Amino acid sequence: MQNSLFNKIIKKLPHYNTNLIIFISTFIIMLSSIPLVYLLILLLGVPYSESIFILSILAPILISPPTLFIILKLASHMKQFKDELHNEIEKNKTKDVLLFEQARFAFMGEMIANISHQWKQPLNTINLAVLNAKLSANSEEERIKYFNIMESNVAYLASTIDDFMSFFDKRENLEMKSISYISNEVQDIIGIAIENKNIDFIIKIDKQLGAIEIASSISQVILNLLSNAKDAFDKKASKKLISLEFIAGKEDLKIYCCDNGTGISSDIKERIFEPYFTTKEKTKGTGIGLYMSKQIILKLFEGSIMLTSKDKFTTCFKISIPYSKNCKLTKKEEK
Repeated sequence: MQNSLFNKIIKKLPHYNTNLIIFISTFIIMLSSIPLVYLLILLLGVPYSESIFILSILAPILISPPTLFIILKLASHMKQFKDELHNEIEKNKTKDVLLFEQARFAFMGEMIANISHQWKQPLNTINLAVLNAKLSANSEEERIKYFNIMESNVAYLASTIDDFMSFFDKRENLEMKSISYISNEVQDIIGIAIENKNIDFIIKIDKQLGAIEIASSISQVILNLLSNAKDAFDKKASKKLISLEFIAGKEDLKIYCCDNGTGISSDIKERIFEPYFTTKEKTKGTGIGLYMSKQIILKLFEGSIMLTSKDKFTTCFKISIPYSKNCKLTKKEEK
């Protein structure tokens, strides 16, 4: 209550005439000081004299104006600072929204490329099934066989579209999903694109302490990291490996996304989470994927993301997410 009243006074003071405020306040203080000084003298048992009376008038006149002037200037600066701070906060909010939208559009482009990888094999299978049905299907059983092949592949294409539509539906970003679901979603969306580059992709889920449910926005972070890892290999490299590991700890969920690609040079490690910083060609990277990933981990999950070292990998991102309403340890594994 007192804080609110103080804020209101600070907010309104700069709108009034400074000289008028000083004059009125000094006059009130001077009038108040006369009886107050008189009462104080009586309590102390000191004789009340003409000099004390004059002092009780002069003291407020001499002290109050400069004191009030300083207070009013400080109030004015405080309001100005508060307004500037508010404007900067609003600018940063707008900037974050724009960056988030840019990240989504940039990532959408990558995901569309992944759809093309996902669809190539099923479409080829459907074409072959149609051709075989036309040329070599001499019996009802053969035709049913080829129609079943086409049907299963069409169902796969439809489920792929559902996965991508779900991923880009903003309303579902806070929907709680199991780690198993998240890992399957990641595998479905980007797994084939990784395999097409002859990269071994391993997913490990450690459930010793229990199963975990987490807000589905974590998928965007993991897919960003995997997409970067996919592009981090030299074309001539052999034994390419990407590892995604989920570990349920006592206090938090740890996620490791690692690869044995070309690695990140020490001179840019401090900058990789900056907005618009990228080591990729302009046509292949926007430099906002890692920035947005860090913002999601910090703001949504109140966790941390950092570069670390692990086993035989050249690049390893470690994500730590404390258990909260957006990350829950639901039950212990049955022995």
